[in-house]
Amino acid sequence: MNRDDFWESTNDPSLEKFLDFRFQKGVLKDKKSEYQHYKSELDTIKRYYSETSEIGKKATKLINSFKLDKKSQLLISFWDLQTKRQTIHMESKILEEKAQLQQTRQILDATKDIRKQDRLLRETTANLIEKDLLDESYVKNSGQKRYYEPQETILDFENDPFLYKDEKHESSNYSVPSESGFDDASWGSSDRTLVNTISQKSENDEDSETSDLGTPDHEVNYIWQEAIDDQEEVKEESNDVKTNKTGPLRLSKANRREIDTAYNLMDKQYMWKLSSGKFVEEELYKLGQGLEFEHAVHSFILDIEDELIVEHFTETELREIDNTSIPEVPELSNEIDGFLNKFLGKTNLNEIRQIIKESSFGNDYDHEKHHDLDYICLALHSLVREIQNGSIKGTNLENWYNCHVWSVVFDQAFGDIRAIAVVRGESTSISTATRKNKKRRSEERRKIGHRGDWILRAVGNGKKDEFGAGEAGKDWVDEYGTKYIRETGLKLPKTLKDMLVNLMERIKWNEEVRRQIQTIGIIHAGLTMTIVYADNPKGYICRFQRCDLMEVPDTIEKFDSVLTILASVLNAKSAVQETVKMVQTGGQATKSTKSFKSVGIRKRPRDESQHKLSACMSTPKKVKLCKVNNIRRPYPASPCPGSPNAKPLI
Repeated sequence: MNRDDFWESTNDPSLEKFLDFRFQKGVLKDKKSEYQHYKSELDTIKRYYSETSEIGKKATKLINSFKLDKKSQLLISFWDLQTKRQTIHMESKILEEKAQLQQTRQILDATKDIRKQDRLLRETTANLIEKDLLDESYVKNSGQKRYYEPQETILDFENDPFLYKDEKHESSNYSVPSESGFDDASWGSSDRTLVNTISQKSENDEDSETSDLGTPDHEVNYIWQEAIDDQEEVKEESNDVKTNKTGPLRLSKANRREIDTAYNLMDKQYMWKLSSGKFVEEELYKLGQGLEFEHAVHSFILDIEDELIVEHFTETELREIDNTSIPEVPELSNEIDGFLNKFLGKTNLNEIRQIIKESSFGNDYDHEKHHDLDYICLALHSLVREIQNGSIKGTNLENWYNCHVWSVVFDQAFGDIRAIAVVRGESTSISTATRKNKKRRSEERRKIGHRGDWILRAVGNGKKDEFGAGEAGKDWVDEYGTKYIRETGLKLPKTLKDMLVNLMERIKWNEEVRRQIQTIGIIHAGLTMTIVYADNPKGYICRFQRCDLMEVPDTIEKFDSVLTILASVLNAKSAVQETVKMVQTGGQATKSTKSFKSVGIRKRPRDESQHKLSACMSTPKKVKLCKVNNIRRPYPASPCPGSPNAKPLI
């Protein structure tokens, strides 16, 4: 079912009608998924229709009223009914499974009786075959007519490994191991009577005996049944094979203690207090206590786009958190702004090429002055070539996008910052490794940091400060894709906070400077990207903010979208430049004098008044679900010299 059917079938859409439509079609899912689908549909409509159009106005109105609509009493009753319906469905399913289980047990009991009778027939047939062979041998040797006498079967327990004596029953009862799982020694007197009756009937009726022996249908049936049993046993054994499945990151008791320790070290007078009287740190701690699996709130990372945060805080509180001052970043220069506007609205590739050609600097190029303009020309020229080649529309690998698109769109923007470099190729984060190894002992192996697709790292042989990280992907699904949710919800926020804490240690936790530094992250998958920022606006909270999703154009008609991306990357670069400057100078002007008398004699005493940002919570150990194999020997014990079962050589 195409979700677009709803928007075509109604002139007055609403959240209630959307859910009712999905219910009537039989594709209704859980509340969170349906709300995500609804919001995604509205975002798509808003993206493709102008806000001034009638459809765009309706989409904007529905988006603005979404948070109030989903809390309405009508929708609360709707979801209550869905919960009851699911409960009834589950109860009926349980009753059906119980009935099937009872039926299966009855079938197993019947199968058990059939196997027992089949075992009796098999032994009787074996005795008849043995007696027939003895009679034929006697007739050939003596030349006399055949006659039948009861023959005694001698069981050689010492030389026949397939026989064993059952000591629990009478000495005359011997048993043959049965593959069906039932011992022959457990036969009762009625079973022996049945065997004798069959034997006597076979002896008195020579024709029927010959017919039975010549047509072994029962043996064929038994072999066929035995083959089916073997298949079932193989299937059951394959299910018992040891399997290692990566389970969810469930919090352990050690993780809980770590969270409690971090929270108890916080001084309430330095916490982030909202206008409503709530303390953000307390609210995140309460949220984390009710969660079974790891979440960003356990590391006191606040993401106002997270559904858990949105449902916990009010709209006024979320607006206050979002509007709290951010680190100051210089705006783009008028020269850059005007240069980007030259390409606005252009839908002819040759015309764009001509503007780029006219903007070449030639011998007048100044790297510090013209770098950003030259970067824009390089990125646009590269994109024009890709659009004309047509390869940007094809199905490409992650490395193709990194080489042909993101290396010029992002990496080249940082070419004039000589203090840092964009390190690609699954490099590990030094900041995360530092956090993991703070309690490392000498006998323990050093742990590595988070492996990102690229890291913004200081160059040189000194301390490797890190200012940003990013994740890349081959395909873009949507903002509710598993990879995107995991990376923006936990992996990238923790990495950026590790970097932020490391930078704050470099500035000695200076109260004024720490509010002016931030780390950046970029997530790009396919042709879609977004920029995120991590900072410490107040208290002990690491705030995680996201920008809008942006898309690199693959057709000339959407060429304007790349201008927004280039401007966003340049703004992100300005944020990095300001952070680098703050870290290197400590936010202070160069002093004319400084005392060097006690340098190197002792470490600066710790300032107890500092309220430091807590480190990220350690990643919970992954739960592995394993089944222990039943240890079986399909072969006899080893007779090699030295083994427990070996016979002495002398």
